[in-house]
Amino acid sequence: MAGLTVAVAGLDFVSPVIIPAGPGGFGTELREHYDLTALGAFTAKTVTPHARIGNPPPRLVDTGFGLINSIGLQNPGIAAFLDTVYPTLLPFPTHLFLSIAGETVNEFEGMARTLAGVEGFDLLELNLSCPNVEASCGVIGANPQAVRDVVMAVRHAFPDRPIAAKLPFEVPDVPGAVRACEQAGIDVLTLFNCPQAARFDVTTGKPFLARVTGGFSGPALKPLTLAKLLVVRSLTHLPIIGMGGAWTADDVLEFRCAGADLVGMGLHTLQDPVEVCVIARNLGS
Repeated sequence: MAGLTVAVAGLDFVSPVIIPAGPGGFGTELREHYDLTALGAFTAKTVTPHARIGNPPPRLVDTGFGLINSIGLQNPGIAAFLDTVYPTLLPFPTHLFLSIAGETVNEFEGMARTLAGVEGFDLLELNLSCPNVEASCGVIGANPQAVRDVVMAVRHAFPDRPIAAKLPFEVPDVPGAVRACEQAGIDVLTLFNCPQAARFDVTTGKPFLARVTGGFSGPALKPLTLAKLLVVRSLTHLPIIGMGGAWTADDVLEFRCAGADLVGMGLHTLQDPVEVCVIARNLGS
């Protein structure tokens, strides 16, 4: 099925397929080596107020039917990103989304205020749900009041372009979190970040990951994600970027059946970005 152009938050997308934050890095290598024009959008990896070195290795472990990652939001910090990385991305060949994470309302608001004066990207995603950091930026999305506070502050500081809230897979109060996003003025919901997962080496009894747990992604996650998307779609008319298990073109169509407008293909991007771009082109205009 081709011709699945999508309109979300005032933006027109040539395909429902996007690359979510993380697997494609900041996009510099992908932009240089691959034709990204068929993608609906590309999301740069999350940046934070200050540089983060990320978690100690090992950071990745195969599950046989997916991958557990424990990167830990490694990034140079927003100032260095804007000074050294961002200029190399422009003009980007498709819609460009930026992703930010902070530990407090003030950190989110400060980054949003900085980015309000930066041209060249189309949507700001608030990472309220990283599953592999110790700080509070990993749990904001689980607290409806915290979600409301962050989104309201960012909306005030970043008034002229769409904002998306990326919520955790294990959000305990789904109706409350969705209602908080609506009340605070969010434009798009990104559903969901990776659920927590772990693996152990049976020869030593120790976990494979240095941080023990990380975020699970892969095709095995798809049925669980689809069920949760159905719940959210019954609660709101907000546009949804669905992700968590999409691997094939048919998977993208299933996500749309469950209520997603756009569909992120993360782990597949890590494995074969060319095939992701082919899927995007086949489904798009």
